[in-house]
Amino acid sequence: MKITIRNQTNLPNKYVRFIKWKLYNLGRKFRDLHYAELFLKEEGQNPIVYLASIRLGVPGYDIVYKHKKKRIEDLLHICSKSAHRYLAQRKNRAIKRKLK
Repeated sequence: MKITIRNQTNLPNKYVRFIKWKLYNLGRKFRDLHYAELFLKEEGQNPIVYLASIRLGVPGYDIVYKHKKKRIEDLLHICSKSAHRYLAQRKNRAIKRKLK
């Protein structure tokens, strides 16, 4: 699995390592995840709002979603939860199709 992170913020490296670790764990759990791309941006001056766009490469259509938060910790937590939820939904649909 390939992970690409485009960091256009002055984000400390520990957050980048954290999100990579989360995405690698998702890749191990959901075998059909081929790649993940994360785009981080800042918006505004006071307070700074962080934007995250994530693209998950799976067979068929890619999963793309966006989140916006003021705290980077909350943003990364929500992104990892959302990625897990979307991949689990996709896996359940694939299992239901095989059973029909």
